[in-house]
Amino acid sequence: MGLFKEVKKPVIKQGSSGSAEVSSHRPSYAEKTAPCIHGCPSGTDIRGWLVPLAQYKQYGKTPAQAFETAWRTILEENPFPSVCGRACQHPCELNCNRKAKDGAVSINQMEQFLGDFAVTNGLHAELPAGHKTTGLRIAIVGAGPAGLAAAYRLARKGYAVTIFDAAPEPGGMMRYRIPRALIPADILDAEIANILRLGVELRSDVVVGRDIAVDQLRRDYAAIFFAIGLQKPSLLQMRPGDEGAAATIGELPAEPPEVPTAAPDQVENRQVNMVSPAIGQGRTAADAIAVHFECCTVGAKPAHKVIRAESVKLDWYPAATRVVTTASVTEEQMLAEAARCMSCGLCMDCETCWMYCSKNCFVKLPKGEHYKLKLDLCNGCGKCVASCPCGYIEMN
Repeated sequence: MGLFKEVKKPVIKQGSSGSAEVSSHRPSYAEKTAPCIHGCPSGTDIRGWLVPLAQYKQYGKTPAQAFETAWRTILEENPFPSVCGRACQHPCELNCNRKAKDGAVSINQMEQFLGDFAVTNGLHAELPAGHKTTGLRIAIVGAGPAGLAAAYRLARKGYAVTIFDAAPEPGGMMRYRIPRALIPADILDAEIANILRLGVELRSDVVVGRDIAVDQLRRDYAAIFFAIGLQKPSLLQMRPGDEGAAATIGELPAEPPEVPTAAPDQVENRQVNMVSPAIGQGRTAADAIAVHFECCTVGAKPAHKVIRAESVKLDWYPAATRVVTTASVTEEQMLAEAARCMSCGLCMDCETCWMYCSKNCFVKLPKGEHYKLKLDLCNGCGKCVASCPCGYIEMN
């Protein structure tokens, strides 16, 4: 089943006779925030990797190339797709507009597939094009999901990052609080290695406040991010100071806690899991550090309103029940499930506006660039707005 219904109406491309203006209003593109993105604690551009994956043929890619592209899109915000695909409570699916038609898109299990695909095929995270170093060193205390996510983002922004962690191995709650039946060690190790490969230094078995003083960190690093997590929160006490706040850190346990074990059928309850929110918080902290030093809105994105099901033309999309229902997913199922995404609030090149515009106002651009509006030809009839299934066009 494709993303679009088969078009049965004739294509209308002749200009209508007469020049009477129907309306003074004109269409404009107005991107909305998809509810899945709005509900994602780690801030992943879910729509951004689902739609190109569904249209991989139109983008001239093989399935393998499409999977890698989707994975790299996730990595723009979240370096742990394989972990999150297993541990996240997936509020993205709770918010999915497709629920109002025939069931939410199986985002969580698709994310796990893409993360595992990358691990299996030895794909590595990369520094962005044009990457430049800032010459500034940042210390992060804690190698849990927040600390690692912050290190990943800062490294990609050009900062030299050192992580200090009391445990012998990095991962925090992902390693020492979540059963291996849910997050296998090889998966966790591979995604952490992706972060360290970007030049992040990890110093394990180092207790801040015992093995290294906070004052030394303040002397040696331009900024310190304390990401020690919720394992023993009383160890961190914030107190006011001349520079805003200072931290007093007590001694962490010399031995890390035991890794909990459980059978696979006992680890599906994810109500207390905080991995995804921690990743999002780490990313936010990294952006705040970058804003401080670069005096700009680094990482800031335009604020768009969230589009809900009542603003999407559900009947336009072909009926397609959930294809991916288990963690065991084939490539064919992945592609079919991606095609269920409705691209809420952003153009997906469905050609509907182009087809119904009798004034030739919509000019096709190369795939992925969508359409150019020629408003000098428009008479304000509003057919484009009325026909746009994903709610991307508005009249003003």
